[in-house]
Amino acid sequence: MTEDELLDVLRARVAAAPAWRGPVELATPGAIAEAEHLIGFPLPPLLRRIYLEVANGGFGPRDGVLGVGENAWSDDGGDIVDLYGDFSSAPGHPRGLVPVYEVGCAIWWLLEFRDPAGPMWGWDPGGCCTEHALAPQGLTLADWLAETHDGGEAREIEQPWVCRPRPVRLPVRPPRRSPPADPTPTGPPEIAANLRKRSAVRIPPTAAPRRPAPGRDPRPRWNLSPDEAPRRDEP
Repeated sequence: MTEDELLDVLRARVAAAPAWRGPVELATPGAIAEAEHLIGFPLPPLLRRIYLEVANGGFGPRDGVLGVGENAWSDDGGDIVDLYGDFSSAPGHPRGLVPVYEVGCAIWWLLEFRDPAGPMWGWDPGGCCTEHALAPQGLTLADWLAETHDGGEAREIEQPWVCRPRPVRLPVRPPRRSPPADPTPTGPPEIAANLRKRSAVRIPPTAAPRRPAPGRDPRPRWNLSPDEAPRRDEP
């Protein structure tokens, strides 16, 4: 992505994003000159073009890059000069490393003004230690904005882990899911799936017919002829 193409996608994102509640404002040359005087280094050329041609902040990751001057976009009322004053007052902070984007929980992305290419640095006091909280990230401002021009979150800051070993992060396992049901039946078939409910009224069983005595005609007497009817003296 060329520099002009990057400015075009940033301009389209700023116009559609809700970071600016009103009209998008640009930085003034006077505000940039004053910031360069207070910081002691000129702004990287890409950042200067974005401030003058696209927006005075409110772009990049989560549309949260800070601006410069009085009309700068900011989530707490300060611009890059104010934040640089806070960071540079700490002992050992390198000159020319300017905070431009806050991740949260005191984690910051900083831009190096000493190099015109604009190398990016990360500040994470919750990583290795506060002494080694500042670390280069191996990418420039152009690379960083190419990854986050759509308002997505910036990549995770890499820590040097000098004072203690790097924590081991276990891979995230996907949740267990029950296997899909096999349409082929493997067990016994379903029995009595549609049985009717038993009636509460009990029907007594039918009495079984009595068996005739041995040697006696099983037919009823009224079905026998007089000759076939047994005599009373017969058993």
